Amino acid sequence: MIAGGLLMCLLAVFQLGSRAQYAPDEVTYLPGLKFKPNYRQWSGFLQARPGKYLHYWFVTSQRDPIKDPLVLWLNGGPGCSSLDGFLSENGPFHVNDDGATLYENTFSWNKIANVLYLESPAGVGYSYSDDQKYATDDDQVADDNYKALQSFFAKFPSFTQNEFFIFGESYGGIYAPTLSLRVATGAVKINFKGFSVGNGLSSYALNDQTLVYFGYYHGLFGEDLWRDLNINCCDKGNCNFYNSSSETCKTLVNVAFGIVYNSGLNEYALYLDCEVGRRSHRGYERTMSHLFKNYKKHPHLHKVSDGVSSSVSLVEVPPCINSTAQINWLNRGDVRKALHIPDTLPSWDLCRCCSKQDILWQKNRTHTPILT
Repeated sequence: MIAGGLLMCLLAVFQLGSRAQYAPDEVTYLPGLKFKPNYRQWSGFLQARPGKYLHYWFVTSQRDPIKDPLVLWLNGGPGCSSLDGFLSENGPFHVNDDGATLYENTFSWNKIANVLYLESPAGVGYSYSDDQKYATDDDQVADDNYKALQSFFAKFPSFTQNEFFIFGESYGGIYAPTLSLRVATGAVKINFKGFSVGNGLSSYALNDQTLVYFGYYHGLFGEDLWRDLNINCCDKGNCNFYNSSSETCKTLVNVAFGIVYNSGLNEYALYLDCEVGRRSHRGYERTMSHLFKNYKKHPHLHKVSDGVSSSVSLVEVPPCINSTAQINWLNRGDVRKALHIPDTLPSWDLCRCCSKQDILWQKNRTHTPILT
C-alpha cells in the first residue's frame, strides 16, 4: 500500500510536470517565505496585443491540480492590481506588516483550485506597454484579457481541460462579465463554466442609489435624516437618490454620503477596524471619487434635525486601506528577480492611473451586455 501510494504520488507529480512545463516563468524561491509550499507557481508576462504585456502569477492547487478547476482572479479599480487579492485576500500567502516576511493563508483559494492572478490592464502593477500609451476602455480591456488568456493556455496547454471560472471584485463587476462573454463566444476552446462577482460595481447609478439604503439599514444614520430623505427624494414610494433635481434632496444625500464615508468606519467591512491613523491609498481615494458624481458640485453643510452637522468632502475617506507591506515587499530587488520582473519596469503600486487615462476611460466606457 505504501509503495502503491508513493507510485501514485510520483505519477501525479510527473503528470503535473508534463502539463506545466513553462520553465522560464517558474518561481522556485521567494524572499521571506518561511514555509515550504506544497504547490508550484509561475510568474511572468502574457501578451495581450503587440507591445502590450500583462503580468500574471499562477499557483497550482494544493489538492489535485490535474482535476481541480482553474480560476482567474481580477481585482477592480479600475486600475488596481490583482496582486492585492493574492497578497491580502485569497492567495496562498500574505505579507506581514514588516514588508519582508510572508505567512501562510489557511483560507487560500488554491486549497481547492488552480488560481491565475492577472494584473490588468497594461499600466497596472507590473503590466506594461512598449509605447507607454495606457489609455483604454472596458471593451479593450476585455479583448486584452481574452488574448492574455490565450497566451496563458499557450504556455500551459493542458489546463484547457480543467473547468475554468472567472472571479472578480469591485470593478470586476465590469471585468468579469465582459471577459466571460468573449470566452463563452470565442473560437478558442476553453472549458468555461461560469463567472462570479463579489462586492461588484456594474452601475454607478445603482451603486449610488443603494448606498443610501445601505447607510440607513445598517444604522449609520437615524430616523430624522431618513424621514427627510424620503420627503424630499421620494414620490409615491419611488426614491431618486442618484440624480434628483431637488436641491434639498442633493443636500440630504450629501449628508448621508458624508456620514458613511467620514465616520471612520470601514465601509468595506463595517465590523472590521480601519487602519486608524494611516492615510488611505490614493488609488482608493480616486475610486471613491466616482461616487455621487452628479452631486460633486453641490457640497453643503447641512444641519440635520437630530443636531448632527455633516461637512461633506468627496475626496476625504477614512483610512481603512493600507498596502504599505505589499508595496515594500513587491518592490524589493530580490523579490522582483524571483518573479522575473525586468529591471526596466517601474516600481509596483496598488493602483496606477494617470489623469488623461482616467478621463478617456470614463468618457469611452461602454458596458457590453452581461452574459446570462
